[in-house]
Amino acid sequence: MAAEIKADEPWRLVLEKAKALTGFTDEDAQILRHASESLRPFAGEIASAFYDTLYAFKPTAMIFRHLDQDRSVREGTLAQWFESLVAGNYDDRFWTWHWLVGLIHVQHQVEHVYVMSMMSRLQSLLVAKAFEIFEEASAERVIQSFLRITNCLAALTIEAYHQEYLHVIRESGMKDSVLSRMIAMEVQKKIQNYRRVLGPYPVR
Repeated sequence: MAAEIKADEPWRLVLEKAKALTGFTDEDAQILRHASESLRPFAGEIASAFYDTLYAFKPTAMIFRHLDQDRSVREGTLAQWFESLVAGNYDDRFWTWHWLVGLIHVQHQVEHVYVMSMMSRLQSLLVAKAFEIFEEASAERVIQSFLRITNCLAALTIEAYHQEYLHVIRESGMKDSVLSRMIAMEVQKKIQNYRRVLGPYPVR
């Protein structure tokens, strides 16, 4: 029997912020649920196109070679994930799994640029497919709902990655106040350097 998911899981506050800023509501879940039957048959096609992109780019292809797992297995997993995503049933287990994805990216040293770029790629694939399947008005509703849910998931993934790095630093004995000062100082230096190079923002 699965253990109960705690009420103080760190993803809850992150999700609350992401929902507020993306505009994601229960209506979005309902829209995707109603569209699910039409979208699910294309899960395999979307998964294949998604991994075509990853395997065509040498740095990301290297990640999968190191993991030594068959591509067909990964495509099958992504297709199942897509089906669960458009099913619109977003419970605690669903959100916790997506927080875990962020931790897995830490484990495999997957860069943020890959996470965000591939979430955008997935969104583009769904947008194209939605306009093939649905009338324009319906397609727009499905697309907007899909964008909101996937943007929430991207926020969870990135923040899990970020929080885990901070946790490791704290475990090393560095105090938050010291870390914050160091980050502020280094970031300020970089901002000043960029401003010297760039000059005033170009206005036409």
